Amino acid sequence: MPSGRKGGREDGMKSKEHILLIVRIDVEPEMEEEFNRWYNEEHIPTLLKVPGVLWAKRAINTGKGPKYIAVYEHENIDVQNSEAYRKAAQTEWTRRIEPHLLKREREIYELL
Repeated sequence: MPSGRKGGREDGMKSKEHILLIVRIDVEPEMEEEFNRWYNEEHIPTLLKVPGVLWAKRAINTGKGPKYIAVYEHENIDVQNSEAYRKAAQTEWTRRIEPHLLKREREIYELL
C-alpha cells in the first residue's frame, strides 16, 4: 500500500529516520497579525525550500494551551542541523518576531 507522501515506503511503513517537529506558540496580541504574516509569507515557504523538509502545516488551537501549532516532517533529525535550515530559520524578520513570542514549545517525534 503506498504511504501517500514523498519518500514513503511502498509497504505502508514509514522510515524510522523521518521525524515530526511540532512547535506550539503563543504570541503577544499586538504582534499577532505580523506573526501570522511572517509565518505564512516567509517562515514556512523558506523552510520548505530546505532539502529534507518534506511538508509543513499550521493550525489554531480551539482548546487549552498555546494558540498556534506548526507541524513539519523532516527526512531525518539532521535536517535541523544543516546550514540551509539555519539560514532559513534565522532571518531578520524572524529576529524581529522572536522577542514577542510568549511561549514556544518544540517536540520531536520519530515516525514509526
